[in-house]
Amino acid sequence: MFILDNENQLEKAILRAKKVRPHVRFISFGVYLVRGSKGNYYEVRCERMPSGEKSVSCNCRAGEKNLVCLHSVCGLSLHIGLARQRAEVGR
Repeated sequence: MFILDNENQLEKAILRAKKVRPHVRFISFGVYLVRGSKGNYYEVRCERMPSGEKSVSCNCRAGEKNLVCLHSVCGLSLHIGLARQRAEVGR
């Protein structure tokens, strides 16, 4: 799970994701596989904690160090889009 210490981390991850444009696979709502730069896939999880806080985690090396990675940004992007669709359908 990453903790966003500053927006610079997020901006760098977004720029890298735009450059790499990795493939994102939907597994289930909140669980996504994101292709890395060498073709391997990493699991990204978007969850709401019991405290109500939202968390994003990735099992890549950067994610294991609680850093914002391009995989988490891509998985989160898909997750937000799907959450909005769910909210629209629920209205």
